[in-house]
Amino acid sequence: MWYRRLIYGALLAGVLLFQITNENYLACFLLALCIALPLASLALSLPGMLNCRLTLFAKPASLDRGQSGGWSLAVHAPAGLPLARLSMRLTRENLLTGQKETRRLRLTGVARRLPEDLPAATEHCGLLELRADRVSVCDYLGLFSLRLAPPPPARMVCRPVPAACRPVDVPDGLGARASAKNASRRGPGEDYELREYRPGDPMRSVHWKLSSKWDQLIVRERADTVTPLPLLSADRFGPPEELDKLLDNLTGMSRALLGVQRPHAVLWLDAGGEPQLHPIADEREYTECLLALLSGPAPLIGPALDDFPELLHAPDGPVYRVHITPEGGDGHGG
Repeated sequence: MWYRRLIYGALLAGVLLFQITNENYLACFLLALCIALPLASLALSLPGMLNCRLTLFAKPASLDRGQSGGWSLAVHAPAGLPLARLSMRLTRENLLTGQKETRRLRLTGVARRLPEDLPAATEHCGLLELRADRVSVCDYLGLFSLRLAPPPPARMVCRPVPAACRPVDVPDGLGARASAKNASRRGPGEDYELREYRPGDPMRSVHWKLSSKWDQLIVRERADTVTPLPLLSADRFGPPEELDKLLDNLTGMSRALLGVQRPHAVLWLDAGGEPQLHPIADEREYTECLLALLSGPAPLIGPALDDFPELLHAPDGPVYRVHITPEGGDGHGG
């Protein structure tokens, strides 16, 4: 824009010199035209400049690592007039790996609602984000500019590719006590034990059919069973290539456990060393856990879970831990 203003300044100075040395109608006309032209350009451009809005969106919003994806920038100018020049700074960042790319985008002759397509870097897992700032629009002559509010950022989930895994075999006798949610899913004969009535037992727990048959009060009592709780732990740090392998193995084991309808939990430490524990019993919880895994920054070097043994327990008892690494996973009781 500065060089356009220099050219206009030189032109205006020449017209002024011509008007001073030549007092005629042509000199006055050229001076008036030189002064009025920028004002006319601003007047014609201002409605589109004031009403210009930008929208960023991902295409698609979610994909697997390595698939083709991209971003779109839509320009909305309700005045119906094309914009002469639009410029902004675009930042594409992977919120997991911290990889960032910044470039300056300049669009000329922008028509109404014309999308501008940009490629997305999907070679590594993570939550990808596209941000725009320093957005400005110019009039037709390029002498005046107006700073616009940046649009909301667009995000794309680049998922890991789950590795083929066999559900972990949890030894009997290890694990946390079953919750009411899990116990209600078992069939008759697995939820209750039968015993004789004791004073203080609620009457609704009496098994009337057996009581009449045995001629004494028989009470149904919920069995004190122990259901193993697999805990998938992972040290979420390292270079992007190692993180891809780690997440492939972690999601592969989680998908395998969901495939046999076994609830489990996933544990890791964030960049600040805070534990992140996510129970998974259905697809919704799996999606929430995956989004949390891909959102926070992963350092190259971070704290390991083995340094915090107090974290490797469920709230109501021990767990069967399966530690996931880029090379696979191993299981042991905890």
